[in-house]
Amino acid sequence: MNDHATLSALDYVVFFAYIALTLIIGFAVARNARRRPQDYFLGEKKLPWYVVGTSMVASDISSETFIANVGIAYLYGIVAATTGWNAWIIYTIFIFVFLPYYVRSGLYTMPQFLEQRYNATCRYLFAISLAIGYVFTLLAGSLYAGGLAIERIFELNISNDLATNIRWGIIFFAATTGAYTIYGGMKSSAWTDFLQMIVMLFAGLLLPVLALRKTGGLFTLAEEMPEKFDLFLPPEHVQFPWTGVFTGFITVGLWYTCASQHIVQRVLSAKNEWHARMGVVSAGFLRILTPLFFVIPGIAAAKLYPHLQRPDHAYLMLVKDLIPTGLKGLVLAGMAAALMSTVSTVLNSTSALLTIDLYKKLIRPQASDREQVVFGMFSAFVVLIVSILIAFYYIQSHEALFRIVQRVFYYVAPPFAVVFLLGFLWRRANATAAVATIISGFAFLFLLQEGVPIRTPSALRNLFGDGVIPPLWESIDALRPYKRAYQHSALLTWIFCMIVMVLTSLLTPPPPPEQVGGIIWNRSFLKLPPELRMRYRGWKNYVVWWALFVVSVLAIYGFFLWFDLSRGD
Repeated sequence: MNDHATLSALDYVVFFAYIALTLIIGFAVARNARRRPQDYFLGEKKLPWYVVGTSMVASDISSETFIANVGIAYLYGIVAATTGWNAWIIYTIFIFVFLPYYVRSGLYTMPQFLEQRYNATCRYLFAISLAIGYVFTLLAGSLYAGGLAIERIFELNISNDLATNIRWGIIFFAATTGAYTIYGGMKSSAWTDFLQMIVMLFAGLLLPVLALRKTGGLFTLAEEMPEKFDLFLPPEHVQFPWTGVFTGFITVGLWYTCASQHIVQRVLSAKNEWHARMGVVSAGFLRILTPLFFVIPGIAAAKLYPHLQRPDHAYLMLVKDLIPTGLKGLVLAGMAAALMSTVSTVLNSTSALLTIDLYKKLIRPQASDREQVVFGMFSAFVVLIVSILIAFYYIQSHEALFRIVQRVFYYVAPPFAVVFLLGFLWRRANATAAVATIISGFAFLFLLQEGVPIRTPSALRNLFGDGVIPPLWESIDALRPYKRAYQHSALLTWIFCMIVMVLTSLLTPPPPPEQVGGIIWNRSFLKLPPELRMRYRGWKNYVVWWALFVVSVLAIYGFFLWFDLSRGD
């Protein structure tokens, strides 16, 4: 199979025109963006709702998302869209529980919240976990996967060596994205995300439209392959059990949207609380649309190429067969937009963590505003270089290490999801319980997944020998049918962490009243401040748009539930 698509001169013009436009916008909006930490890390707190929303979604779509998700949809069908559509649950929690305090308290970073609510230990644990995870997973991982995807689809003729071509792809995207992100900080990152989301919308919708045209339309696909339109798969399903699909919001979803720096930082940069809440609502509407970029092409590919040995080749084959000359450049620009938005977002967020939570807090507490901005730019440059080197190493590891480090956030999410949630909802939650939950949560998930070697003392080795404590999934017969779905491991870990957090809090002294005052959720979090309620009434009321978003998602689920029932399933 030829692993490359043929590009015309027009395709190259479209692609490089997009790169040039991104750089122009990235540098043009950066005026006055480096005076204070608030300017550099929070975009002067002047981002409008539509930039907040597009940046939230764009930062979550990377270049490998196109290829991998089309392959997943090829195998499993429409259920792959639930990861986007289920955002209505977590976005609702974010808007009405977490967001009001974040915006009103003037936070820069999520670790700052953990120190306010618990103690400095929680702050440092979270800041270090996030920074390491961002560098190894989102930054290095995105650069590696982007370089690999671009080389596979659009041949690079720099060298006859595949690894060298991938390296040059990594360097190209790191240099272009790093240039405007390091220079302009959040403001450059967010506004280029806005452009990139527009490009992704055009590029992302082009392939589904052409795929439906080729296969006879959505209803034809549903009639011919009804199994691809099943949203509710059995609990034993390896990838999308309904017991995991509809509980993921309290584990990975809660942490990723409500506590991860690279997402929340967009909301903290909004002009005011109305723009922050409306930004999340607009991201919700985009979350309805973006799964269609992947699931429809994947299902269409299952009809057009029914016996692919490598489902991740489906996206490439659709691009080669369906995208006409001249528009392949637009698809390439869409993939580049996805990569650049992720790298830009995470690079700025990692710099914020290193500057605010480590440099300013531990190394130089008296640092001036200018020193913090300079250190932020310097740390972003260093982080980018390290990420490039790690991405190079992934090439040599033949993807094995890359796949392993993608599980980093899978370990981080459950304990921190519990710590953040109870930090807002339960006055009794205390610092001792938070630290115990974080550490024991990591250990529990490891024990759940991995065996633990046992080294018997030499005096007893002849009697007992060495052995291995098997993973908990293997030790409990009733759990074995459900062990292969990562959502189930995350759910069990979340339940374990919730038990640890509650019991430890009850067995240790409560936090001082002054430490939880103003943080614990109350009914005022449901409403905007009075002056904003007066300004944004009627059709500007964000609650109206939030309700429309929720109803839209429920209508989608209702339609597919009706479709399943009408088939007699």
